[in-house]
Amino acid sequence: MRHFNVAVLGVGYWGKKIVDEYNNIPGVNVRAVSDQLDKNLEFCRDRYGVTGLFHDYREVLEDPSITAVNVALPNSLHYQATKDALEAGKHVLVEKPIALSSREGRELVDLAEEMNLTLSVGHIYRFNNAMNEVRRLARSNFFGRTFFMNLMWMNLEPPYPDRDVIVDLAPHTFDIANFIFDAWPCKIACTGAAYRRETMEETAFICSEMPNGTMAHATLSWLTPRKVRQVEIVGENRSALIDAVTQEVTVYESGYTYRLGVERNNTIQTELVHFLQSIGDPLTETRNSGSIGVRTMEMIEGAKRSLAEGCRVEVPQEQ
Repeated sequence: MRHFNVAVLGVGYWGKKIVDEYNNIPGVNVRAVSDQLDKNLEFCRDRYGVTGLFHDYREVLEDPSITAVNVALPNSLHYQATKDALEAGKHVLVEKPIALSSREGRELVDLAEEMNLTLSVGHIYRFNNAMNEVRRLARSNFFGRTFFMNLMWMNLEPPYPDRDVIVDLAPHTFDIANFIFDAWPCKIACTGAAYRRETMEETAFICSEMPNGTMAHATLSWLTPRKVRQVEIVGENRSALIDAVTQEVTVYESGYTYRLGVERNNTIQTELVHFLQSIGDPLTETRNSGSIGVRTMEMIEGAKRSLAEGCRVEVPQEQ
């Protein structure tokens, strides 16, 4: 892989992880970071030797030597920061969601195509070895006809003032269902509630129907003390339980239970390497493209519409 100068916009909890992983990839130099807090900038300087430290991310984009940027800013800034980076000629990996609306997401995809730049979205479970193995099995008809899947994304979090649990966690569950089965829901029903505040849901239940009749039920919550990241697939021939954290896959078949030999990988680093390899070669940019991010946002908008209207809604299918 050729040498890259990169920058990370936003070095809070997740941004620091990105800087750390870039620091372990040969040929990659984190030339600059931006953040509103001095302590975060100083951390990157002291621990990783980053010399370009800025409060305003737009100053980072002025550096012509920087090839690619990661946008790890608050959700409300994803659209504008990604747009500014693309217009500055930078390849971009933006954390999910791509933007706060599918319309804004499509604008970014169109801009990246116009500028001939790579635009990736941080749908990190597409780089999880357990998910990739289950996707391979599903494509080989390992499960037979798939009846339904359960996705549980739960842990204890504070009531974030800038988002609800649907925007925070549903990108993962919608994206994983698409990644494994190569399909998006055609119908969505969502219910949810806030408990520690008056508005903005902290727990939600989303039931999606796939075009082939498979049902996908997602439980999302910021209220449970135990962190759970699990996917259960129930099929005609076999079923499986996937722990997305430990990357363990347990198969249930004809009364027997066994675990697959999946080697756990570093998903963040795998995603970053894929992003850098895709730069200049659009044919490799397939796993977490901007278009995937837009479709995921369309599913979230469907869930929000269902919640507001109190009924199941239909989601437009791709032409």
